[in-house]
Amino acid sequence: MTQNKPPLVSVIIPVYNGASYLREAIESVLSQTLNDYELIIVDDGSTDDTPAIAQAYGTRIKYVRQDNRGAAAAFNHGIRLSSGRYISWLSHDDAFVETKLEMQLDAIGLSANLAVCYTDIQLIDTHGAVIRDWELPEHGPEQALRHIVTARGIRAAAYSLLYDRRCLDVVGMYDESRRYTQDADMLLRLARRFPLVHVPRKLVKVREHPDRGVRASAMHWEREAVSFYREWLERLGLEELFPELAGGADGLERAKARKWLGDAFVHRQFPFCWIALTQYREALHESPAIAPYLAPRVARLYWRSARQHVNWRHFRAGLTTLVRRRFGGVKP
Repeated sequence: MTQNKPPLVSVIIPVYNGASYLREAIESVLSQTLNDYELIIVDDGSTDDTPAIAQAYGTRIKYVRQDNRGAAAAFNHGIRLSSGRYISWLSHDDAFVETKLEMQLDAIGLSANLAVCYTDIQLIDTHGAVIRDWELPEHGPEQALRHIVTARGIRAAAYSLLYDRRCLDVVGMYDESRRYTQDADMLLRLARRFPLVHVPRKLVKVREHPDRGVRASAMHWEREAVSFYREWLERLGLEELFPELAGGADGLERAKARKWLGDAFVHRQFPFCWIALTQYREALHESPAIAPYLAPRVARLYWRSARQHVNWRHFRAGLTTLVRRRFGGVKP
């Protein structure tokens, strides 16, 4: 690492109780082919061996500790401590491929133009074995926005971002009120303002395991994620997601755009599928002529929800109670 001038890249690892995988994450940064970086680890109040693991690396890293406030707050702390021109996030349970930083910098260039770079990824298991190779799509600015806000493939770009720190002067820091969707939120804010540069190489290993944040707190994650997508769909509006509508599109064209958004969610798991219903309702408001195309989708949505979520034992118990009250204790 260069000592006489600010580093080119600041890699920040926010960590909470990451003893199982933190060492591998650190080693993946220390083994980078690019040497001009700093590694900052922000411990978000861990209660396991995380401090001992991080501090064992001595001056090769910067280690700081804060009270538990969430990954976004930890990453913001790291940004404030950093001095690199470029910022890169690494989750404590993931790992970089050794050429990750070098290849992204080659792709993004060292020009004055601000840009955001992402790569393809690999999903790995608890032992590091590859589960899936994930090749992410490339989209133009408007297409990127509507694919991110509907949780399609490019949403996973958040795992591998590298961007000029000056981007944060425009879009702001990570939203500390978000405990589970802070990365998707930042990806959307960046994609609204800056071009996305894709490196078609699998340069980040994303680990799937039971203790991963979204797995360990599934109910809280679902609640926040549904609110996140609803909020952003309303905030962006049709004209920003579909610029071709801005030139005086008729109601049916706008309804078809709403249908496209709804279709992105209709087959998702509960409760995400209900975002589709909101979009279908908006489509009907735009043009009742879209109704024949929506009816079978709405019917399937309600039928699938009933099959998956009606608790028949509770239903029968409730029916029995109702009959007994109505008929004075006579068993049905």
